[in-house]
Amino acid sequence: MTSFTSEEYAFAGTGQMEAGWQTVRLINRGRDVHQMQFLGLPPGKTVEDVNQALARRPGYLPQWLKRFGGVNSVASGNEASVVIYLDPGEYVLLCGIPDATGRPHAAHGMVRPLHVSELGSRVSAAPESDRTVRLRDFSFSWEEPVQVGDLIVQVSNEGTQAHELIVIRLAEGASTQDFLTSYRPGSAQNPAGAEIGGMTGIDPGRKTYVHIDMQPGRYGLICFLADPVTRTPHFAYGMWMDLKVQLRPGLPDGP
Repeated sequence: MTSFTSEEYAFAGTGQMEAGWQTVRLINRGRDVHQMQFLGLPPGKTVEDVNQALARRPGYLPQWLKRFGGVNSVASGNEASVVIYLDPGEYVLLCGIPDATGRPHAAHGMVRPLHVSELGSRVSAAPESDRTVRLRDFSFSWEEPVQVGDLIVQVSNEGTQAHELIVIRLAEGASTQDFLTSYRPGSAQNPAGAEIGGMTGIDPGRKTYVHIDMQPGRYGLICFLADPVTRTPHFAYGMWMDLKVQLRPGLPDGP
């Protein structure tokens, strides 16, 4: 496992990783919610090109970046982990979560380079998953039943656009729609629930894995990425989902 830490507005961690399946953990030591996207740079492009693009159009990632996934929506004082496949090459790590003015953290300097070297002598396999969530244009499909426990969930993008997965633990009586209605960029709290992790954007055809601790209760799934043409966020097209997690009959509800 490779660990990174985040705060306002920087990442700390290694500048080099090996290609292949990698488990990545993000520990949030800041006040705001943070994420860490792994974005592949095409030949001839640099981190400075990304910074210049963000300066011209804050909140709009260049279409020439390749989305490999990453740790999504980690609240202050928490941590989360994912398993992603990295090709050899140059990458940029960034946080695209907006501040209270709508400006992404990356525009404040939360951007750093990463070099991914060729596959080493020890090649790791993809993990075995407990459940699968499929990302489509524009919906989530979660493999039933939704079970309790610390799960490894395969995230598969079967759409034609990049999609992400944000997991919300909902407050009692609240829905995912309530969370979206109450959402304010840069706000540390939402009365309808709290982010507990997820997967940052992945390109069509890509699969990744995310660790989710599912305890009995209500959860929400959301994609905040925007249509590249209309700039309408995917959740406005219906890409959100309510989940209810409960113990199977006969199982104890506590120690």
